[in-house]
Amino acid sequence: MNVKILPQPDDVTCGPTSLHAIYHHYGYQISLHRLISEIEMLEGGGTLGVFLGLDALKRGFDATIHSVNLEIFDPTWVNLSMEALADKLRQEYAAKHRAKLRVAIKAYLRFIELGGIVSLKDFKPGLFDRYFKKNVPLIAGVSTTFLYQSKREYTNSDNMSVFDDIHGDPMGHFVVVYGENEEKKFLIADPDCTNPIAHDHYYAVERNRLVHSILLGILTYDSLILAVQPKKK
Repeated sequence: MNVKILPQPDDVTCGPTSLHAIYHHYGYQISLHRLISEIEMLEGGGTLGVFLGLDALKRGFDATIHSVNLEIFDPTWVNLSMEALADKLRQEYAAKHRAKLRVAIKAYLRFIELGGIVSLKDFKPGLFDRYFKKNVPLIAGVSTTFLYQSKREYTNSDNMSVFDDIHGDPMGHFVVVYGENEEKKFLIADPDCTNPIAHDHYYAVERNRLVHSILLGILTYDSLILAVQPKKK
């Protein structure tokens, strides 16, 4: 797949920039600046994968989220219908009171109401391949700390990221996964061209490194794969 990605304008717009690359792949024209202004963001900065999925649904695309986020989804819900899953989420929303969790739960309820699909099944190797064969690039919510094998980070008083292995925390990120090379490594389009892996938007990573990065994304609230596709006729 010939995926083109722009540089993310700041530290908190990796999600909209990744989604912009997906839209561009399908020929859907929208400026990155406008997309950023229209995607829901968290109060503390950044966004959630489900907010990206909501934007895609509102623009007439199909969207499926493959999630292993145990903060939101109980593993025993794996075989529930979307209607039954929504009912569980409504019960969870009534029972839990952490602000960010409740924001995420309400967003998933809207996602399901708009026709989005949530899959809680394991990330088996064939999952990526099935999408790649259909020319569908994927957005992955990852632990950038693990993906880059970098020091943990914190934001200083000047709103700048500081890498510090003692005082820092794990950081989250969104990237686009758009295929694999001859060595069976995943091909990544990264909105952060300053990344320490390649200092470029495009590079390849070992399959296990990426999958582990997605799983560890739970530390920063997004541990998922988002598949956006043109709506089936």
